[in-house]
Amino acid sequence: MTCKAPLINKMLIVVSVFTLLVSTQLSAGTKIEQILIVSESWDKYTNTDGSGLFLDITRAIFEPQGIDLDIEFLPYKRALLRLQARTADAMFGTYSAEKEGKDYLITPLNPIDKEQTVAIYKPGTTDQWQGPLSLKDARLAWVRGYDYHENLPIKVNGYAEVANSEQGLSMLQAGRFDFFLDHAGELYDTIARTGFDTSDYQTNTVLEENVYMAFAKTSRGERLASLYDDGFNMLKRNGKLKAIFDKYNIVYPFPADSDS
Repeated sequence: MTCKAPLINKMLIVVSVFTLLVSTQLSAGTKIEQILIVSESWDKYTNTDGSGLFLDITRAIFEPQGIDLDIEFLPYKRALLRLQARTADAMFGTYSAEKEGKDYLITPLNPIDKEQTVAIYKPGTTDQWQGPLSLKDARLAWVRGYDYHENLPIKVNGYAEVANSEQGLSMLQAGRFDFFLDHAGELYDTIARTGFDTSDYQTNTVLEENVYMAFAKTSRGERLASLYDDGFNMLKRNGKLKAIFDKYNIVYPFPADSDS
């Protein structure tokens, strides 16, 4: 009996290793047929009717590869939590995983857009605009989950969070804070949609960053990020990427790549 035990143990090890190898190969070879994307609804970028810049780009990347999009609209912070819990595949609008300091995200090599973050405020709030330095010791606010304090080159002592851009403008008007920070496109679309009177306000650029479609940090997420980069590069080469930006009257942010 004592002679057979080592042999049995060796056989069990061999079987376990073989099972793991087969399981890994099957997982790697499993065809992805659908991708679940969670995202906040942003006008012209992720419209609830399924249109928008980010959704059109993603559709043009994945559908030719036989992968359908399943979109679920959620507030930005809840979308992050879904990726952290690995109950969704991807989301839009993050900075790079490294810059965000979020180790549960995978960001591909190619950003999906380039974003300007702007501050809107009453001119008397600061004597002269000095970029982010003008925000030091001021009362700041932004949409919940945007976490600008993690990217500003100044120490932020406190800030308020609002549900959306419209609420932010309303509270700024009521004097609840000094500066409201927001994505430039989202802010200007909200101003146009609500008829917010900007005659007593000023806007200036605070940050310029690459914006990504981020994926959950799983083996499936790694495959999707790789497929995304392949498809994105093809869209740049064939001119279809610029055509999608033109469709929504959004400035094409990759001019150096337009002829590549």
